[in-house]
This record gives sequence, C-alpha cells and structure tokens, in this order.
Amino acid sequence: MELRPLGFGEIFDRAVTLYVRNLIPFATIVVVFVLPISILQYLLDLGSQPEFSAFVQILQHPARAHTQHVPTLFESPALVAIFVATLFFTYLLWPFALNAVAVGVAALYRNRPVLFRACYEIVLRRWLQIVGLILLDLVVALLWYVATVLLVVAIVVLAIVLGKVSAAQTLWFWFGFSGAIIVLILSIPLLGPLYVALTFSMYSVVIEERGVLESLSLGFTRVFNRAEFWRALLFAVAAAATVFGGSMIFGVLAIAAAFAHLPALQAIIEGVTRAVITPFAVVLLAVYYFDVRIRREGFDLEASLERLSSTNVG
Repeated sequence: MELRPLGFGEIFDRAVTLYVRNLIPFATIVVVFVLPISILQYLLDLGSQPEFSAFVQILQHPARAHTQHVPTLFESPALVAIFVATLFFTYLLWPFALNAVAVGVAALYRNRPVLFRACYEIVLRRWLQIVGLILLDLVVALLWYVATVLLVVAIVVLAIVLGKVSAAQTLWFWFGFSGAIIVLILSIPLLGPLYVALTFSMYSVVIEERGVLESLSLGFTRVFNRAEFWRALLFAVAAAATVFGGSMIFGVLAIAAAFAHLPALQAIIEGVTRAVITPFAVVLLAVYYFDVRIRREGFDLEASLERLSSTNVG
C-alpha cells in the first residue's frame, strides 16, 4: 500500500476500505476486549432490571413519581463491584486491543495479512510499557481535570473579589459566570486532541518500541503543534460523530431489548456493537497516526513499518 500524505477525506476512505476488507480479522482481535466486557455488562443489565422496570412504571403512571421506589445501582454492593470491574477491565484491556489492531493496520500497509497471534505477540512483548503508559495516561487525565476545575474556580473567585471592591457587582458576577462557562465549553473540544495524543503515545510504545515517557512526549508533540492541532480537533470531532452515529443504530435495538426485559439479548447486541464499531474506530485512529508520521518522518516511517511487519507473518 502506498505511503503518502492523505487528505482529510482520504483518511476516512482508507480506514473504511481497510476495515471492510479485513472485518473478520479485526473483529477477532477485539474479541479479547469485547467478550469479558460483554459478560460484565450482561450482569449489570440483569441486575438493573428492577431499576429499569420502576422507571417504565413512572413513565406509564406519572402520578407514582413521588411514591414509586426506584432501586439504584449503589443499593447493591454486588452491582457496584461489577460496575467497578467493568471500568477496570475496560481501561486495562482497551490499550492491548487498540495496539493489536494498529499492528494489523501496519501489516496491511506493507501488504501482509492481519494475523491474530502475530499481532498480539508484538503487543504482549511490550506489556510492561503499556501498563506503565496506562497509569501515566490516568495521571494526565487527572491533571487535565484538576487544571480545568482550578481555572474555573480562579475565574469565579476573581470575579467575587473584584465585585466586592467595585460598584459594578452585577457586571463582575456575569463576568465570572460567563468566564467559567466559556472555560468549560472550551475544555470539552480539547478532549478530542488530548485523546488522539494519548492514543498516539500508546502506538509509539508498541509500533515504535519507544519508552513510556518518550512515547508520551511524542504523542503530544505530534498533535499539539501549530500545523496539526486544528486538524486533530477536526478529526476527533468527525471520528466521534461517525462512531456515535453507527452506535446509535445498534443502541435502538439494545433499548428495545431492555424494554422487552431481555437482558441477554441486550448484552449480545451491545457486544456486537463493540465488535463492529471498536475495530473501525481503531483502524481510523491508526490510519490518522500513520498519516501524521508520514508527513513528519517520511522514509523513517517506511523503515519502521518494514521492521515491525517482518515479525507479523507466519
């Protein structure tokens, strides 16, 4: 496959082509992630049936809203434990499936097949670095959250202080309120490039065999620069809209299964959704990652892919 800089639309077109032609291999790779999550999700759906039934009763009989007891997830220690386990395994397993699919895309870029065993062998050789980056990503996410909260608080406190020493208290109140809202609104789109940068860092650990700190640095320098930031933001918005739109199609069926009190069918639909949507999302991210690298590195990327894909055979 030709390695060249792609236009924005070409990135999506190539991702769709690679995904459709290799749907079964990619879906098989993400089963490692989808299966345990689907089992846990089934247990959650099963345990949440009383809560769902209570909500349906309230919708059908609004007068019961003040008297109907609605059981919640947190009333059951078992459900809380399952919920925590779901979050834990999702966060832990996702990077391994993410990288395995990306290794498969790298193989396709060198005209080699996507092989389940070969992809995971390459990924598992770097398991320690992946776990290290998982923990570091969590720290970065927490720092972003804390920085956003502190900025909002600082704006509000500044407005209150200036309002007390100024006659225009109402004006400073609206300044603080508007400033806090603007910061919150702007922080949401920034999550897109942040997620792309963290994903690129994860790819660097496996595909480039970089160290944890170096990978994190590379992810941010490749995305948070004048040439790429706005492109990464547009890509993140378009990719999220595409994935969300595809998920909604299955989501309607899952809701219908929930209304029919069929948690097993609901879990199956949700599992199929992950098996179909997840590999496409990862292929899309991988294609964008390689496009950014070919723009910045050229021949170095070709040599890197050749070295990586030479072990992805057999």
